[in-house]
Amino acid sequence: MHRLPCRAAIALLAITLQACAGSVIPRAPEPARREALVILPGFGYSRGARNVFRAVQTQLAADAIDVYAPAYVERGGLGESRDKLREFLSDHHLAAYSKVHVFAFIAGAWTLNPLLDSIAMPNLATVVYDRSPMQERAPRIADDKLHFLTWLRYGRPVFDMARMPYPPLGAAGPRVGVLIETKPTGLLRKYAKTALSYGPLSFACNDFGQRFDDCAYVAMSHDELYTRFEDVLPEVLAFIRDGRFTANANRVAPTANPLKP
Repeated sequence: MHRLPCRAAIALLAITLQACAGSVIPRAPEPARREALVILPGFGYSRGARNVFRAVQTQLAADAIDVYAPAYVERGGLGESRDKLREFLSDHHLAAYSKVHVFAFIAGAWTLNPLLDSIAMPNLATVVYDRSPMQERAPRIADDKLHFLTWLRYGRPVFDMARMPYPPLGAAGPRVGVLIETKPTGLLRKYAKTALSYGPLSFACNDFGQRFDDCAYVAMSHDELYTRFEDVLPEVLAFIRDGRFTANANRVAPTANPLKP
């Protein structure tokens, strides 16, 4: 049995005892006059990210868009998380909006896409996915190298993601955009050798197993995408309006492997 180093145990305890970031919900939603943007955070969701999403909420009120960010990830696994997300969509009357747009962080895609196979959401107009050939290996790394720590912090959903291939969106209605992270997080840098042992990395848009109407690259890590979400907001808004990212969006895939020294 592996012993947990003292400092790691203390750090984990501090993280575990922190209050989870709650949902971001409009104070005065107006489905009859506005559209909705639902941000689906994942394992990087924190109080700091919640504050960023609240700032986005204030900003988009002027664009007649109500912003929601549900805290839906459940320790029991992805199945329970989907049930929580289904309840959120129902309880907050997202069906009353003429259009709903979604920005799905990585765990959000694993939760949303299978859910849309079982519920009708005819007002879903656009989905923008956050993808990363590096960060999508983090659940497997957590399962293989940090299993006990991960279970203490998150429960089963990380393990579910580690063992479940990406479930592509089956619904034909919404327009789909893909934003691909090109920088690794600290976890991926630390476990770069393990990540690369799982197979070669590909940043090609067509290698993410998801149909798309436009695809672009962002020079951010997964952690940075949470803290700097306002930086990608112009691309998200452009896609909501036009089904395309801006002309200035980077559509050239990295040629160097970010995990190699």
